[in-house]
Amino acid sequence: MKKLIPTMVVVVILIAGWVYAANQNYFREEEAVQAKLLGISSADIQAITLHEGTKDKPGTGTDAGTDAGTGSDAVSTLELKDGVWHMTEPKDYPLNEYSVGSWLDAISSADQGMVVEESPKDVAKYGLGTTATRLDIKAKDGQEFKLAIGSQLPAGDTHYVQVNSGAVVAVKNDAVTNMALTRRQLLDTTPFNMDESNVRTLEWEGEASSWMLKASGEGDTASEHTWTLNGKSIKAEDAISLISQIKNLTTSDDVRKVSELTGGIPRSTLSVEQQVDGKAVTAVYRLLTVPSEPDTIWLITPDEGWAYAMDAAGLKEVEKVAEKLKTSTVSSEPATSETSKK
Repeated sequence: MKKLIPTMVVVVILIAGWVYAANQNYFREEEAVQAKLLGISSADIQAITLHEGTKDKPGTGTDAGTDAGTGSDAVSTLELKDGVWHMTEPKDYPLNEYSVGSWLDAISSADQGMVVEESPKDVAKYGLGTTATRLDIKAKDGQEFKLAIGSQLPAGDTHYVQVNSGAVVAVKNDAVTNMALTRRQLLDTTPFNMDESNVRTLEWEGEASSWMLKASGEGDTASEHTWTLNGKSIKAEDAISLISQIKNLTTSDDVRKVSELTGGIPRSTLSVEQQVDGKAVTAVYRLLTVPSEPDTIWLITPDEGWAYAMDAAGLKEVEKVAEKLKTSTVSSEPATSETSKK
């Protein structure tokens, strides 16, 4: 028995050591590094042609040649010129720089998952035929990639993806969502360029409403300014809310060149004075309708270059909010002597 004790002690020590090592993950194998789908960085990309596929995609029907709901394939080309991204096809629409940057990052950072089929003969069964979203990517070093995004795998957490007619692989849904954008998601859809803290005067002249919002020059933020509407004091949060409501108005369709609109009928104007880098900068936005589309309100940018089709309900809501603020400022004024006599 005495001879067994040392052996038992050794065994106990070994077991304890093994348990400790296991708890410290000493036996864990290093996780395999996932391969990148393309193997290039966002800075390497020079141009992309986006094919949205023939499946119906709400909101892509435009005057630029996309027939939403009819099975047409919307095609857009973006190119990097002098360090700035431009849309060259179907037109030189203004782009949202943040959306384009995020899109490029998503494309370059996407990981390749498991290989579904090494040498596929029938890619249509994976949704990689005409219904697929396709990206034709050109790199600065001359490399070209044809990336196709198909349907979801049965498990529902990944999509079938193919690069350059190679293997069909699985790519996670979140990566696919960020890569498979539409043209509209890349466009600049907010025509109003203003910052609440910089706004000094906002003047609206319209058919249903006219008002002037003014801010003092005191303070660094909009909430620190003293605000008046038509000369009557209003709360800073109400002024900021009104400015934000206007700033966040978006177009309901692709933009057009102003030169494409004929016979415009003026509806209203918005003049915005901002203090930028110590200088007063004024921008004037015009809203009008055209006889051929009486139900569409077009907003003309200050440079007179682009026309945005605006949501009439959103514009009416702005007028309604401003009128309500005008009424509240009047009713909050102290009663006059004649009123008090009554």
